[in-house]
Amino acid sequence: MTDFENDPEYEECLVTFFDVLGFRNLLNTRSGAEIRHMLSVFRRVSEGDATPPTRSDEMRMISEVHAEIVSDAIVRTRTIETQYQAGPLVWELIDLLHIQIECVANGILVRGAMTIGPMHLGIDFSGPVFGPALVQAYFMEEGEVIFPRIAIHEDVIERHRQDQTLWREGHSYEDEERHLNNLLRQDESGLHYIDYLRASLRELDGEYAGWIEFLGRHKTLVESGLANSPNATVRRKYSWLKNYHNAVIDENMANLEPGTMTEDGDPWEALFSGLRIEA
Repeated sequence: MTDFENDPEYEECLVTFFDVLGFRNLLNTRSGAEIRHMLSVFRRVSEGDATPPTRSDEMRMISEVHAEIVSDAIVRTRTIETQYQAGPLVWELIDLLHIQIECVANGILVRGAMTIGPMHLGIDFSGPVFGPALVQAYFMEEGEVIFPRIAIHEDVIERHRQDQTLWREGHSYEDEERHLNNLLRQDESGLHYIDYLRASLRELDGEYAGWIEFLGRHKTLVESGLANSPNATVRRKYSWLKNYHNAVIDENMANLEPGTMTEDGDPWEALFSGLRIEA
């Protein structure tokens, strides 16, 4: 059996495998420039300019991000350096959250799975890109992640619980756990996924105004998918999104003080009510 830990060609990484929902339709309805711009988000979000190792046996000094894109199959990696406690898991989850926000803004939805483990990336990320962590991410995305969301393998959660190199310097596990609880949610089967609708409130400009605009775009995207889904399988994915969306809306409506008004003098309850998906 290969000793990945002591093989200098491999390094520990957080690995996310994505595909784009309805990519064939995008090819038929969007220009090449539009698709290029949409796919570039997977590289654009926080891809660093750090100097990579010059030899295969050198330790990468800081965590670095890289993305490989082939059509609608995207592999994103974040290396896990051991020199500093830079909190790679939390930062990667935040990057993935921003990828989902940008995708929604561009009218697309993604499905993905994150794992952790050995990867070959090559000096200066020259590739080829392969490794058991990628295989695990691919099969998880293909077999377990039915709905348009980014799921996190239980090994990542467990590794984070035990391995302080994944934490930010000076943080206790309680600090880290609080951040994860703000970013992740578990479904009824126990699967963790990025809770992008709730977590986006803290990440968007303009506080509530920016979040309300984002929820409006998400509503339009889901309603369009429900109206135009070519088959029952795709429609079930949009139905899950509808339920997720409405749960977030209903939760916020339940937390409103009676008679609360926006800065423009409109009732918040009416605003949130208008964001529900009734299709």
